[in-house]
Amino acid sequence: MADSTTSKLNLSTESIQVAGKDAREVQTTNQAAAEDGCLTKITFMDPKLYVAAADGHIHVLEQYDEIHVQLTPKKNTVLHVAAQFDQADCVQWILQLPSPSPLLQQPNEKGDTPLHLAAREGHLTVVKNLINAAKQLQEGDSEREGTAVCKVLLRMTNEDQDTALHEAVRYHHPEVVKLLIQEDPDFTYGANTEGNTPLYIAAYWGFGDLVQMILDNSSSAAHSGIKGQTALHAAVILNDQEKILEWKPALTKELDKNGWSPLHFAAYVGCHPTIVRQLLKKSNTYVVYLGVKDHGIGNRTTLHIAASRGHVEIVKLLVSHFPDCCEKVDDEGNNVLHLIMPEIKIFVTSGLSNIRWLRMRGLMNEKNVEGKTPLHLFYSSLSKDDNNIIPPETIFMWILDTLLRLGVK
Repeated sequence: MADSTTSKLNLSTESIQVAGKDAREVQTTNQAAAEDGCLTKITFMDPKLYVAAADGHIHVLEQYDEIHVQLTPKKNTVLHVAAQFDQADCVQWILQLPSPSPLLQQPNEKGDTPLHLAAREGHLTVVKNLINAAKQLQEGDSEREGTAVCKVLLRMTNEDQDTALHEAVRYHHPEVVKLLIQEDPDFTYGANTEGNTPLYIAAYWGFGDLVQMILDNSSSAAHSGIKGQTALHAAVILNDQEKILEWKPALTKELDKNGWSPLHFAAYVGCHPTIVRQLLKKSNTYVVYLGVKDHGIGNRTTLHIAASRGHVEIVKLLVSHFPDCCEKVDDEGNNVLHLIMPEIKIFVTSGLSNIRWLRMRGLMNEKNVEGKTPLHLFYSSLSKDDNNIIPPETIFMWILDTLLRLGVK
């Protein structure tokens, strides 16, 4: 054990010696860069200082005169390092040094402050220490024109336009999320460069607890997301829309950049009928009839989308609430029967053929742009069915019944 320890100590000593040599070489390189302007300046932190900050060894940090001037290759300060590695006491010690404000708000090369790093890692005590330090700096900060330093820190964004709250939500740190919101409940946290707000991120990843937390503690939560989607669009995909629906029912009417409403999303992913009922109850009727582009084909309604993906219960629900939505066709002239007929097992065994609104001759005989009726597609699918899952007599009786209803003798 002693040999192993000695070996490690020798290795550390050698590393520091080498680092000292490298530092002199880098200093020479940086001087040359300053003279001719053709080289990139290199930054690095004394290895001993970096490890001390990461491990919380304050007694080592005390040996340095100006720790605030040293930067890592990514321009992290010693406060960034201590915050990232959850060294709360070390963070507190650094913040008590003369003029901690520059370090508190100083970003690295990606725009991350120490608060961003602590929030991303979920280090609650470190986050508290950073916020408390900012509060102590509020008095006498005339340059902020009355805006509290704490709120300035909370609202700072990195190169991706993420605040510390975005980071805490993305990596699911509930306690940090709650603290950050409660410190600045009236601020509307906007969208980052991807167009996502903290609420949308929580809904997108299915963090129902964070969705509820944001709605309960924020007085002005923004809800936008990528491609013009809202938090409700994301929640519908994950079958977790109830909280957001209760908070802002009007989101059922909002469309993303592709023109899709949350109801279209529900039809696409095959949400439980209970969810679809909730959306229908709070949506405008026009959303049901609104045509969108789906797989390159335009003017497809929620009924078309549900039918093409075999979501029978949603088809039944839509037809029962809005019977005339069956009349809509997409840009290729397909009605609801054209789209569901290729799935013969679904159509024959699901009871769709017994729904009065789907038994109309006009629908069954309607031709698409290729001149094909739903029956053409049915027969075509029938010939390709090699599994023989549906009893022949069932198929025969359905065909006979259909032909009789169409008046074929």
